[in-house]
Amino acid sequence: MPWHSVRGHDRIAASLRHSLGQGRLPHAFLFVGPEGVGKRTFALTLAQALLCERRAEAALDPCEACPGCLQVRAGSHPDLLQVARPEDKHDLPIAVIRDLCLDLGLKPARGARKVAIIDDADDLNDEAANSFLKTLEEPPPGSVLILIGTSAEVQLDTIVSRCRVVRFDPLPEAELAALLLEQGMTRDPAEADRLARLADGSVSRARGLASPELEQFRRALIDDLAGPRGFDPPALALRLGAFIKEASKESVAQRGRARLIVGELARFFRGLLWQTAGMAPPCPDPDDLRASEALAARLDPEAVLVLADRCLDADYQIQRKAYMPLILDSLLHDLGTLINPRG
Repeated sequence: MPWHSVRGHDRIAASLRHSLGQGRLPHAFLFVGPEGVGKRTFALTLAQALLCERRAEAALDPCEACPGCLQVRAGSHPDLLQVARPEDKHDLPIAVIRDLCLDLGLKPARGARKVAIIDDADDLNDEAANSFLKTLEEPPPGSVLILIGTSAEVQLDTIVSRCRVVRFDPLPEAELAALLLEQGMTRDPAEADRLARLADGSVSRARGLASPELEQFRRALIDDLAGPRGFDPPALALRLGAFIKEASKESVAQRGRARLIVGELARFFRGLLWQTAGMAPPCPDPDDLRASEALAARLDPEAVLVLADRCLDADYQIQRKAYMPLILDSLLHDLGTLINPRG
């Protein structure tokens, strides 16, 4: 996992290399930014550079061939500790954090450093976060802790104050399109460009939007919303819930699909807002244009702004793991109140 594979974040790598060169590498980082932009890949590359056994640490350039680099890539390095929220849990349990702190306190097996990566830091409950504070305040010598989340605002202030917050931006469209081609998600450059344009700089979002089933459901959903006779909110909520459940038996995958659909609705309403303001919407899809024209004829900009904001609120509730049927029922009810023709 060399740095050239970590696209779009050269500025962050250069900043860390400068800190290392001055002997000021922080002991704890909080990586924040949108999902799917490469925060975990960056964390693993940083760990590989710090645990490389051939090149000087200050270079922050893993050789990719020494035993340390190979073990990091394989996920088997004894001085690289990785934890994440268990798939069957809604929180990152305190037991996981306590075990991590115990392992960090042991002497490094191969060199002078230990690196810990805490994925899903947004899901630290208060008990687990508080148990982690002592380790953040007095880390073992040579240890580097990397917490990965989406926003510093959802973390405890006591966590944020003890970490260097590193903010990751969405990937530029050109970088994302090239990455999609490299990863074999598509072989068609035009399709890669289309997905990159829709994915808001996120590889995981692009992967989800590449699903033909999701595209077909999205098309039917928007056409139902824009239908001249209106739609039945409870029935559409049931259809949406059933489609979300088809993603997987795991709640994580279901919530990922739900966020994709709700995000696409928010994008559609943003384009509709342009339409109601008398401007051409930034939408290359002719079917979306027809749907937005139909809705623009009966909605004013204020109502469309409420629709888009309501989708963003639903996305937040999905992230916070609220009860999915209730989220969908409430969302479709509110959309129907604004969209369905009167009388």
